[in-house]
Amino acid sequence: MIVNRVFAYKVKYAAHKLLHGYMHDHYQKVGGYLAAVQKSSPGSHIQLVTVESKLPTPVFQRLFMCFEGLAKGWKEGCRKVLAVDGCFLKTFLGGQLLCAVGRDANDQMYPVAWAVTEGENNLSWEWFFTHIQTFLDLGEGDEVAIISDEHQEILNAVSNVLPKAEHRHCARHIYAHWNKTYRGDEFKLQFWKIAKSYSMADYDQALSELAEISTDAAEAFKKYNPPSFCRAFMKTSMKTDAITSNIAETFNGYIILARTKHLLYMLEEIRIGLMQMLVKKRQEMTKCTTALCPRIQNKLNKEKDKAAYCNVYPSSETLFNVSHNMDQLVVNLEDRRCSCRKWDMLGIPYCHACACIFFLNQEVEDFVDPCYTRENYLKAYAGSIPPIEGERYWPKVSCPLAPPPIKIGPGRSRKNRIKDPFENPKKPGSLSKNGIQMSCSAQVSDVVNAPAHHDISAQPTQLGRGGRTILRGRGARGGQQPQTGRSLPPSSASGAGMSQSAGPSDITQVGTQASSTGRAQGRGAGRGRRGAGRGQTTRGKGAPRGVGVLFGDDGSVLTNVRGKSSREVAGTTTTMRSRKAMSQQPTNYIGGLSSSQQSNQPHQTQ
Repeated sequence: MIVNRVFAYKVKYAAHKLLHGYMHDHYQKVGGYLAAVQKSSPGSHIQLVTVESKLPTPVFQRLFMCFEGLAKGWKEGCRKVLAVDGCFLKTFLGGQLLCAVGRDANDQMYPVAWAVTEGENNLSWEWFFTHIQTFLDLGEGDEVAIISDEHQEILNAVSNVLPKAEHRHCARHIYAHWNKTYRGDEFKLQFWKIAKSYSMADYDQALSELAEISTDAAEAFKKYNPPSFCRAFMKTSMKTDAITSNIAETFNGYIILARTKHLLYMLEEIRIGLMQMLVKKRQEMTKCTTALCPRIQNKLNKEKDKAAYCNVYPSSETLFNVSHNMDQLVVNLEDRRCSCRKWDMLGIPYCHACACIFFLNQEVEDFVDPCYTRENYLKAYAGSIPPIEGERYWPKVSCPLAPPPIKIGPGRSRKNRIKDPFENPKKPGSLSKNGIQMSCSAQVSDVVNAPAHHDISAQPTQLGRGGRTILRGRGARGGQQPQTGRSLPPSSASGAGMSQSAGPSDITQVGTQASSTGRAQGRGAGRGRRGAGRGQTTRGKGAPRGVGVLFGDDGSVLTNVRGKSSREVAGTTTTMRSRKAMSQQPTNYIGGLSSSQQSNQPHQTQ
């Protein structure tokens, strides 16, 4: 049965009406839901903003939510770092959800607050940061780091509300803009090498290397304000080296299904998900037996292994010189500082500091910053989000509220999204390879269009199933060997039964004949051990495989020849001797040719 499109939409609308009612009825319940949340968690911060309109009831505009358990956990168990971002709500009413996400002691996301707004603008972001500042006691932003993309509204709001905070820009978003002009793997690696440099010495060296590649690329890099996204310029008091807002993007992906629902259902799904997350993570950490969090302990173990390559020269009980990778650094265990600034910024001893600590026969775990301990992690997840009763038990609150107006832009609505300039029109969502340097994984050099490197140098005894060579881990179907005129090494020549006095012309000729036979063997023996190839029976025994190339009395190549049988090859009838007779008669093979057959071969001169 074929259903009309208009009829299908009417059925969908009727089903949605039966399940959720009208949008006006849905927003009439917002007051009762907020009262129920406030009743179960009195210390939570909830703020509803409405606007007046021509309608008799106020219209919903914004809603801020921050539960007491999350705010208390962030203050007591997390570093003073917040990643902020906005994401779209996927309903016909539109709007955006703003979020602030922190990092716990295990270096994972810790959602703190979120808000539903009409969109990203100066007023909404400033209103959001004002509530965060009040409820989290941030003051003017002293010793606080804010990480975000380069959205102009976020930049304005942070400078107005938290003027003393360190505002870090997301390096991934900056690279996306810079990469549109300077594409290629070489530019990509150099960009992240500069951004991830901890010290000014490493930063200047990496920037000079970029200038050697392209002076314009280095000048364009400086225009993006490097102190806002390069580690070499950042403060060390926050104990984090994060230069991307990926942690906020992670939360946006965590609630992606909730964002497809209407207001109350979305807020309930977020609350239930975070309520379960707090309990689950607290239970998992109670099973941990180490003093440090698991991810931090794994990172520390890797640095311990690298410490074996460091040479330590003591100057005093707490001051050392360390040489590592042709570089010399100074480590101060008392101040917990190192010339590379990795220990200063993260609070985790890197290989230079680990080597000095081992020199004093002490434990490296004792020199890790307390913000990474298991005890601090449990403080962050000690709180909880209280459960809420169903709609029938909500307090009866008179809060007339109308849904936000549906936004309809001028002109025809856009059906297709705005595509990237380098996006392939035939493959939506995938970028083209324009400007990308192509190379092969088996090739040592990265030179584009370099000569072929799959040299067929395997002996006939090292052909696998289907005629594929298995020497040196390179798989090939026995293609023709390139005529480079090089002689095989002694080990290879002896393994194939080849005389070491054979000239380049002999090697080239034999290699060509072996390649043609290898492909013929691949068709017959490559697909399964039971069959001998397409259209051939399995009776009898075939020619001996893995010995060399088999020739007839007249010098012609025999392919797929059966024992004690005759077959016409190139118009000549040739009889093949049995394997037993061949094994009894001494034969001196040179690249698959017997001594008797060499006499029939014409002599080639180079």
